[in-house]
Amino acid sequence: MITIDNLQHPMGSFSLLVGSLRLKPGLTLLVGPNGAGKTTLLELLATVQMPKRGTIMYQHRSSAEDLPLIRSQIGYLPAEIELYEDMTPLKLLAYLSELKGVFRLDRAKGLLHDFRLDDWQKTRISHLSQGIRRRLAIAQALLAAPVFLFLDEPLNGMDSGERKLAISYLNRYAAGRTVIAAVHEMNEWEGAADRVIWLDGGKINFEGRTSLWTADLPHRIWEGTITIEQFKSYPSQGLIVFREVEEGIYVKLVADTPPFSGLTEVSPMLEDAYFVRKYNSLPGVPAGYETDRR
Repeated sequence: MITIDNLQHPMGSFSLLVGSLRLKPGLTLLVGPNGAGKTTLLELLATVQMPKRGTIMYQHRSSAEDLPLIRSQIGYLPAEIELYEDMTPLKLLAYLSELKGVFRLDRAKGLLHDFRLDDWQKTRISHLSQGIRRRLAIAQALLAAPVFLFLDEPLNGMDSGERKLAISYLNRYAAGRTVIAAVHEMNEWEGAADRVIWLDGGKINFEGRTSLWTADLPHRIWEGTITIEQFKSYPSQGLIVFREVEEGIYVKLVADTPPFSGLTEVSPMLEDAYFVRKYNSLPGVPAGYETDRR
C-alpha cells in the first residue's frame, strides 16, 4: 500500500492537493481532463519528482530515507518515452535490466513472449510500429517485477487487439501489487479495473472501488432510438453516445426521467459514470468529493 498525507505540489497556475489517500493493491484507473494533475501525481509516485510538501509512504517506507530501495520496487511508463532505436527489443530489455541490477535474460524473453513480441525481438526498434513500441515500453517497466507500477496512458498508439492484450496482462499483474494507470477511455477497462481516482484541477473528486464509481449516481441513464427532431431538441451536454441508425438516432443520455417515450433505463458503464459525474459538476449543479474508505 502507498499512503499519501497532506501532499501539495505546484503545477503551473495551481497546485496538486491530496489531503489523505491510501493506494491499495489492485488496478486503479486515474482519470481527469488534460491538466488535471494526473501526470504530476504519477511522477511524484514514481519519484521522478519529489513533493514540495507532504509525505508519500511506500509500505511504511519514506522516499527521503529509503529512496534506492523504493525505486527498486517501482516500474514507470511515461506518456512519451524515447527508446533506443538502434537496438532490438531483446537487446534493449537486456540492457535496461542490467541498469536496474536485475539482469535475467529469461525475464526479458518472457516479457517479449507475454506481449507477443517474439517475432520482433531481433528487429531494430526504428523499424517497429507505434503499437509494438508501446508494448515494448510497458515490458521495460515490468523488468524488475515491480510492486508499484505507474503507467501514463499505457495504450497510446495501440490497435484494439494490442489494447486488449495489455489490459488483460495488467489486470493479472495487479493481483497483490499496486498498479495505477492514467487513462482517457474507461470502457475498455470494464471488468479489469478495481478502483478509480478522479482528479480535476489538482484535487480529488472521487476515490474508491469501481462498484461505487458506477453506483449512487446523481442522474439516471437511458438508451433507445428517437427521431431526428427529438434528437435536435435535446441538450447536447446530456448526450453520452449517439449515432444514426435505420430507425432514426440511437442515443444514450443523462436524465432523471425519460425525456422521450420508448427509452429504457440502463446500468452505467465506467465511462457512462464518468460522463454523469462530469455532467453533475457543470455550473449550477452541486458536486462534492467522495471517497471509499472500505
